Amino acid sequence: MLETRRHGLISWLASTTLTVAAVGLFVLSLGSCNRDGQQMAGGVIAQNDVFTMTGDSILEDTVYATAAGPDYIKTNVSLQGIEAIAHRMMGDSSEIRVLAGKTWHGRKQRPALMPEYSSPQPLVDATYNMSVDRIADAVSSSGRFLVGKSNYSRLYCSIYLSLAALKPHQSMATLRSMVDRDSIIMQREGQWPVVSDHVGWATAAWEVYKTTGDREWLAYCRRVIEKTLGINRAVLLDQQTGLIHGAGYTSSRPLGVRRMTWMGYNDLFACMSLGNNILTAHAYAVLGEMCDEMGIDNDYLDNARRIKDAINQHLWNEDRGCYSSFLYGMAFPRQAPTADNTSQAMCVLWGIADDKRAENLIAQTPVSELGVNVTYPAATAIEPYLAHPSWATTQALWNLAAASVGNENALRRGLSVLWRAQALYESHDIHLEGVDTDHLGTGASNAAMILRVIVGMNFKPEGIEFQPTVPVGLGGKKTLKGFNYRRAVLDFTVNGTGTEIEKITDNGTVLESPFLPNDISGHHHIVITLAPDNQGSGRVTIHHGEIILPLTPDITWSGDTGRIENFVPGTKYRLTMNGESEVLSDSIFVLPHVDGFTVYSVEIAGRYVNGFMSRPLLRYGLTPQVAFYPQTSSSDSAIVVVNVARGGDYLLDIGYRPTGTLDVRRVSVNSHPMGTVVMASGASTDSQDGLAYSNMVSVKMLKGENIIRFDQIRLPKSFTTCEPVHVRIISF
Repeated sequence: MLETRRHGLISWLASTTLTVAAVGLFVLSLGSCNRDGQQMAGGVIAQNDVFTMTGDSILEDTVYATAAGPDYIKTNVSLQGIEAIAHRMMGDSSEIRVLAGKTWHGRKQRPALMPEYSSPQPLVDATYNMSVDRIADAVSSSGRFLVGKSNYSRLYCSIYLSLAALKPHQSMATLRSMVDRDSIIMQREGQWPVVSDHVGWATAAWEVYKTTGDREWLAYCRRVIEKTLGINRAVLLDQQTGLIHGAGYTSSRPLGVRRMTWMGYNDLFACMSLGNNILTAHAYAVLGEMCDEMGIDNDYLDNARRIKDAINQHLWNEDRGCYSSFLYGMAFPRQAPTADNTSQAMCVLWGIADDKRAENLIAQTPVSELGVNVTYPAATAIEPYLAHPSWATTQALWNLAAASVGNENALRRGLSVLWRAQALYESHDIHLEGVDTDHLGTGASNAAMILRVIVGMNFKPEGIEFQPTVPVGLGGKKTLKGFNYRRAVLDFTVNGTGTEIEKITDNGTVLESPFLPNDISGHHHIVITLAPDNQGSGRVTIHHGEIILPLTPDITWSGDTGRIENFVPGTKYRLTMNGESEVLSDSIFVLPHVDGFTVYSVEIAGRYVNGFMSRPLLRYGLTPQVAFYPQTSSSDSAIVVVNVARGGDYLLDIGYRPTGTLDVRRVSVNSHPMGTVVMASGASTDSQDGLAYSNMVSVKMLKGENIIRFDQIRLPKSFTTCEPVHVRIISF
């Protein structure tokens, strides 16, 4: 099992084998190199314990992919073999089917207005051609991109990565379709306010402006982003931490939910995810830049800095050297044991992590020989991405982050695994049944490696800045022809490898700096010559064999005892009480007495990583004070008056009958905003009073009388209100 995981899925699969002569040719083509990849020669782009990539081929045990010209990639992958090994790795009897769709063959003519790329690496050329074909195929007759609802988060990333540069008008049309009454539509109906990644729209929209310079678009986007952030801030801001609430999404699933089945909608809202907060911080930064571009005074960059500081204070884990994917747990939020690498890459790219922290994050985050995991540790032995532990957009963002901190080893590895996955799988549309494929995102991700890494284009409102990073193994003359930028058509030639520009010319004239202003027009030929520098620099942390996230304990609480229903002998369990913990040695345990309000939970303390906590048990030191919720004819707002014996911090929640689908209400105490309560259908009910309970909000009370106001947030018509019964005031 471990060996299977270490070598990856594809290593075991082949419907045919290479001939001895063919293998010999492969070996001869590799030249001399060492396993750590500090010096690569003879056409090798990357080599590790799983596969080798040269300029024209991928070789992985007996499986191969090779560029049979610029318009076809030949491979010998077996679907039957993939299914067999997937069953073996999953270790269960669930039905797994692997499908192959339409095999890619290049068009007779390249897609209109798409730049052409050529290099001494035929396989890179072929994957680029496949990518621009996929992008062209994903445009509908309406001029918008074809995208499923589950792919919206990756669409924002894809526009940011390359679609804004390659298809700016289609990007603009698609983004416009996601706006209603000057606010961004919460694309996953029924999941806001848990999911607030729709603010990723701002990042995509800003990239479109930088490539087009369209002032009407700029004014429109400023208006939309400003209104959307205002709505989100009023509902989602956590007054205690300064973070934004919501569980966050990766691959269309809330992070970690597969390991925390006890979490309901109310629990998910109480989470504060890295992804939601980074996208919100960057949206504020984008809005500030838009206002600056329009000459409008603003303080949005201050809002961005406040969220940045909150991220670094509450989500950075110094011991693990990474950002936690989210905080969870209502009463005492704690860091999740997983890392969200899509968001971590954004932390590097958008300045959430300072320079030293960014360098260490790229160097120390464990990655596999097949790429960076979307989340680490992985939730299962084989993630549904099949070809790769990562979605292409995640790997592409990670590659850009590696380039930005100058980690050439991480970049070279990242490029090779992205091209490997495309050559072996994407070229024949091989995927697991039921898993949403994203050809547009994959194409945009690969195209970005040419535009933003090899050519090094960095778009700014005032023009294009060039910062190419060309790893060793990608030497020679590389050309990108017919790139449309505003009123100009640009051809690029990049010579050599490295990160330092030795010389850059525009139509033969030497440029003083690697920058083209936004007012250029006509045809320009830009030649960039690189000076070889510190090749092979940068540390990479490889995890050999998947480290799987431990199971979440399933606990039955009864009186003063607990029982671990899925107990595994020999596994180290830990009982946690308000942050303090003790080791459990048996499946049945007695709860230690703790004075005051206490939250008990159990988790697995693994050798390399801890698991998620179990469904918690709440014990109240003092009986909660209860105030009945007024039954008024209008459900828009309600006032509850509460008297407390002492001033200070309390927890507040609402007991309700889940008669509706979703009810969201803003809470203020004595006219001061305190937070938001969410009442969702399907929430588990208390066995004693038969009520479900909302998430908890931390509130400040004065000694004596306090006026608590609840204002309902108006949601789409598909939502219906629940029936609040009483408000609990909990002393802790």
